[in-house]
Amino acid sequence: MGITVIGITHPGQAGALPGGTNVLVLADDGTYTDEFLDTDFGAHQLVVRAHGRGSAFFGVADKARELGAERILFGGTYDTAASMATGEDPVLVLGVRPPGGPIAFNAAFGEWLARWPRPASAYRGDVDHWLAENALREGLRVELVSWLMEPTVPMRRKLTA
Repeated sequence: MGITVIGITHPGQAGALPGGTNVLVLADDGTYTDEFLDTDFGAHQLVVRAHGRGSAFFGVADKARELGAERILFGGTYDTAASMATGEDPVLVLGVRPPGGPIAFNAAFGEWLARWPRPASAYRGDVDHWLAENALREGLRVELVSWLMEPTVPMRRKLTA
């Protein structure tokens, strides 16, 4: 198993870590940086500066690409998302929870992500819709799962263009 980058916006989002090498990235405006760095989460820890959901997501995604991550989990750790965001084919996993749930994807999806122009609206808070729209336009696999991302929850469906 390669590197898993887990992006969080608050130290409380760090849960049980998946197997393998984990890098926790706090995307923050400085509010929780000291608390995050003073806590031993049992993983490598980095901080990126961010202001808002989209900015936080892109900060984590860019850091993951720089580190050569195999999979990326944004918004905390979730077993179902981690297990679905693997493989050679690009896959995006979106947790359905307004105003935006957890996001997970694999390295192959990250390659596509790096190619797409990023509009200002995606940096604010509309990153979920922007991701899904781009992925579906390209014919990539998009999975929606319950916001809890627990394997016992039956709500799961595949989106296609």
